[in-house]
Amino acid sequence: MRIVRLTLQDFRAFPGGFELPLKGGPNLLLHGENGAGKSSLAVALREFLSLEHPFPRPVDQFVHAFPAQPDPTTGAIPARVPRVELHFDTATPPEIVAWVPGQLHPLQLDDGTAAASTTQPQRELLVGVSRQSGFFDYRALLRTSYKQDTPDLGRQLFKLFVENLLAGFRPGGGANTLGEFWSEVRKARPSTRYKREMRRANGAANSFNLSLAPFLATLQTEANRLLDYFPRHQMRVVRLAHAGCQYVKATKALIGDRLELEVSYAGLPLPKHEEFLNEARLTAIGLSIFLAAVKLSDSNPADSAALRILLLDDVLIGLDLSNRVPLLDLLHKEFANHQIFLFTHDVVWFDIAKAHTEEWGNWKAVSLFAVTAGVGMPEIPRLKGDMEDLVVAERHLNRDNDLRAAAVYVRAAYETRLRKLCQKCGVAVGYNPNPHDVKTEALWKGLLRRHAERKKSDHGKRLIDETLVPRISSVRSAVLNRLAHSGPPALTEPDVRAAIQTIRDFKSMNVPFDP
Repeated sequence: MRIVRLTLQDFRAFPGGFELPLKGGPNLLLHGENGAGKSSLAVALREFLSLEHPFPRPVDQFVHAFPAQPDPTTGAIPARVPRVELHFDTATPPEIVAWVPGQLHPLQLDDGTAAASTTQPQRELLVGVSRQSGFFDYRALLRTSYKQDTPDLGRQLFKLFVENLLAGFRPGGGANTLGEFWSEVRKARPSTRYKREMRRANGAANSFNLSLAPFLATLQTEANRLLDYFPRHQMRVVRLAHAGCQYVKATKALIGDRLELEVSYAGLPLPKHEEFLNEARLTAIGLSIFLAAVKLSDSNPADSAALRILLLDDVLIGLDLSNRVPLLDLLHKEFANHQIFLFTHDVVWFDIAKAHTEEWGNWKAVSLFAVTAGVGMPEIPRLKGDMEDLVVAERHLNRDNDLRAAAVYVRAAYETRLRKLCQKCGVAVGYNPNPHDVKTEALWKGLLRRHAERKKSDHGKRLIDETLVPRISSVRSAVLNRLAHSGPPALTEPDVRAAIQTIRDFKSMNVPFDP
């Protein structure tokens, strides 16, 4: 079972519709610049598949913040309707599970408060996926070593692992998750100091303690094994323990909600390792503990068909390049049964990782870019890779009636084709240290100039189809240039449709042109 497509609608950074095709269910290496929507994709996957946060969990809280464009006919502004769809290869065509407003979350038990979004078999299957999956981002990574909301790192680690990262894991393969054990502890808080009340409260605490202690012991061993993938680290997790929670009769308060993490370096114990070790070593420790927990959550490692998700969102920022490639090897060898989503903002590292993972054959590498939709308008995330821009433009136009988004993708298709043509035809333009900063106006004029030179020197042979020149000029005036004006662009549906067809003809044109 694999995810073969992720579809978003009006979700966080994504206005209108967005699709991430994952044909065959590969692992995904994704590069995204800041503000390009990378974290929104990570949130969509985590909030859809994780048991980390309580229910109800309405998708409405993640709606895109900016209003939709007015209807070109009526002027009415349609409401944003957030939606997340996951497509699974469990059927032909793929099985689709959606998280939509007005329905229960796909992982939520049908309690009669709203329509269920999944059947019982679907829900049970997805809950099983959640319990064997892991979602880790740079914010969580920082909490493994940098004190934030509490001066006690042990309490911070407890909150991070018990309430967040490990909430859906089942210690020892039992029926209850760690999060469920912890929830019972919190609900059992005594209202009086009577012996029966205290016994009931501490009974729940003892059940939690008994479930956590052996899990931490195994976790420590596994974390040290994974730590050895990092070269010359010289570290050991010498203690990862929990002294136990209990309610104190005098105050009725809970104590013991902390984890004890002790680390040695080069054989020497470090009383405050978080203040001694550098960022790369702290990152290696945090990743090793988290990845060890994900491996231990796998209830049946021999079942290679079951879906398990491992999402790592910008967690490598503290590692130098010499430690990043070993992490790729770790993922390849230790998580072969997982569908991995590895996100990064570092384009240099993305190129290195892309070259490395291409050898394995089960990875797909794509990039996200934030495309300007007009002066004063929010940017639109655009997927770069094997996505066909004009197909996306037509989808925005036909399905969403979003002229602005369609025009953005038309412009992307035009600029991509224009740059490739200029490179192929040797068009001379003014020097710019960043080729992507060369204006399309200069490229278009340069291409026309090169066409005129060829026509004059080569017996009238043409570089491009001259019938396209006025059509492209019209598209530039009626559609593309309007995206650069302040305020909502004054686009019309006929103009955008004509632009799509014109740029499609521009892309399919033979060069040099032979009528």
